[in-house]
Amino acid sequence: MTYIDPESRAKAEAHGYSYASEENIAAGYDLAGRVCRELHRAGLPANVERPGARSEPGVCVEVDSQGEYAGGVYVRWSAPELGEAGMRAVAEQQDRAAPEWKRYGEVVLLMQTAMIGILRLAGFSVVRAEEIDDVAEGDAYVHADTRSTL
Repeated sequence: MTYIDPESRAKAEAHGYSYASEENIAAGYDLAGRVCRELHRAGLPANVERPGARSEPGVCVEVDSQGEYAGGVYVRWSAPELGEAGMRAVAEQQDRAAPEWKRYGEVVLLMQTAMIGILRLAGFSVVRAEEIDDVAEGDAYVHADTRSTL
């Protein structure tokens, strides 16, 4: 299976970016599947994110295909209804401290803590994603090449 088409690889390289090898990306998708299975075992809905797919409520697992940590996965709580209500409140009130937005942010952080705990109990090497990517606040990050021992 080809994860990154040759044209996209060439464009990225022309702009100074590079993708991981197909082998590393395939390993990332294997890891994403194992992460989803463990989250399902804990009772959380979880799916591997696919390009162009609509965001569903629950846990979204995204394979990191570029950069220093390629092959690992981002684990993100998705609550589209709550998030949209928060964004709407911010836009209507012109206030980033709108209670609806704060509630959404607090839910995301609570779920981040829960997901990290669940995945660590299952034997994964997982950290708050902000530790490796400062724009990934609220996500968890599972490092590549980690195997669940349970």
